[in-house]
Amino acid sequence: MLRQKVEALNAEIRSAASDAAADESFIAVDDNSDALIIVICTPLMKRVHRLVPHSAELVFVDASGNMDRQNARVFLLMTHSAAGGLPLGVLILHNEQRATISAALRLYLTMLDDRCFGGRGTAGPAVFMTDDSAAERGALQDVFPDSTLLLCAFHILQAYWRFLWDHKTGVKQQYRQQLFSILKAMLYASSEEQLRSLFEAAVSDATVQQHDKVLKHLQCLYDRCSEWALCWRSDLPVRSNQTNNYCESAMRVMKDKVLQRTKAFNVLQLIDFVLTRLDGHYQRRLIDAANNRLQDSGRSSRFLATSKTTDVASIHQVEADLFEVPSETSPDVTYLVDMSVGCCGCPVGTTGGPCKHQAAVLTAFKRSSWNFLPSTDTAMRQLFYTVATGDMSAPMQWFAPLTGVAEPSDNTHDQAQPAPSAAATTDTDPAGNDTSDDELEPMDQTAQPDPDVIDDLNAAFTRIQQLYTSDPAAYLPAVKSFCQQVNRASESGLESALHCFGKYTGAAPALSSRRRLTSLKTIGVQPTAVARRKMAVGGRKRCYVGRAPRAAFTAEHGYTVNSGDKRHVMPRRRAPHSLAAAVSNVQALGSTHSAK
Repeated sequence: MLRQKVEALNAEIRSAASDAAADESFIAVDDNSDALIIVICTPLMKRVHRLVPHSAELVFVDASGNMDRQNARVFLLMTHSAAGGLPLGVLILHNEQRATISAALRLYLTMLDDRCFGGRGTAGPAVFMTDDSAAERGALQDVFPDSTLLLCAFHILQAYWRFLWDHKTGVKQQYRQQLFSILKAMLYASSEEQLRSLFEAAVSDATVQQHDKVLKHLQCLYDRCSEWALCWRSDLPVRSNQTNNYCESAMRVMKDKVLQRTKAFNVLQLIDFVLTRLDGHYQRRLIDAANNRLQDSGRSSRFLATSKTTDVASIHQVEADLFEVPSETSPDVTYLVDMSVGCCGCPVGTTGGPCKHQAAVLTAFKRSSWNFLPSTDTAMRQLFYTVATGDMSAPMQWFAPLTGVAEPSDNTHDQAQPAPSAAATTDTDPAGNDTSDDELEPMDQTAQPDPDVIDDLNAAFTRIQQLYTSDPAAYLPAVKSFCQQVNRASESGLESALHCFGKYTGAAPALSSRRRLTSLKTIGVQPTAVARRKMAVGGRKRCYVGRAPRAAFTAEHGYTVNSGDKRHVMPRRRAPHSLAAAVSNVQALGSTHSAK
């Protein structure tokens, strides 16, 4: 049944995308082995592969679970852009074994062509960045042997701080900050020679020598310094990305905005959520970037091309895309900026990250750059819209500024050009207007029954009857529940249900006792998320906007009872989630889903 559903979804996507190849697939399934493997690469994800050049440089990989009732593991492949993280693929597996992940990645490659990964094809990107998961990294090395595997810098420090707090390590509290600062200094070493000298000093340190397990742990980490030390990344196209926060953010989007903190019924519904809601989220974000409507970019964002202190007259153009920009702090220092690859000689831009020197060139010479939001670049804004929707017919005038601003010079010939790609439906037009739902017409009290509406209603019930007839075992519980609810509902309740039908697909809570409603179908938040809430609400459920419920039992709302009632005692504050705060206060770090 799963294969039939997948084939039907592939046919539906191909029919919606007029320029898709007849044999192109967007969902693949492998249920021949012991573990179920499902791979998804939607038309939007394939356009990111082909049109966003960063997909050839750096890809983030992370996994999470607890999203459906079977507790399948969901792997996300992401790349970065000025508009945020963009998806490249989704893997749904039933375990995290190395063989299963390798089989899923090989199945994933069968859906790609030579244009994917920015033109690198099946060779994969230049760099992968992951957590310290041996199975995940081993699978990536098996499938992409030519790619460099890097470790997330934050998770290295986080794991080391938890190691120092482990009672088996035997480190006393007064020594933990000192031992943590040793690894942190090694992580941020500016050169390999400095890293080597810091390690030699750490090995001979009296405090380290008192703790054999810490010394052994530092030696093991130093043997892998090429994977986590920043000085080893100076010649890699990481573009100032030292952590895999794009994947961490995407997981939160998946659970909060896509699943609404409600577990999917099964894998099929999880696939449907990925195809519709997840794709829709990134489509809207790219369209907002194309229309200069990213609300969370902020004035302090590093992706905004602002450089007010650099004198434009002091910038010297050496070649067509090569510029010399003087330093703002040191008059005798000059940095070389190459706009064709988006790199600068300064510490921030040496790996290709956005810096103020590139922003100065971008502002003064009106050049195109993938490192900054295209606020005045019409061609880049049109390309963002093409990636989001697959529509290449949008006129350039739609993205032109309202005032007469000079257009950037065309230096994107070396970048990925818009190519015919599978188009995806969108609920937003180029002007940013929502066209997903038609406006409701005023209700006419004297309206007569419409024969066409009655025909549509009969067709809808006929479809339900055909589905039940074709597969009685699968649809019997749902059809019975539907009939019972219709018979029980009042006229007004039935009218409300018809308005809301299909707009909520989450699992309803089950009545497990007379005292309270429990579900066991919701996705729990991190333990530290409760402590970070500004509104004091106990429990690990999702915190909704609005007035605190009576179940909060907080004194400021007047919900006071007898002092002997322990239910009304405020919950104890949990361990901090911030690594910097935990180190500064010498506290244990709260456990999260990302702990390895």
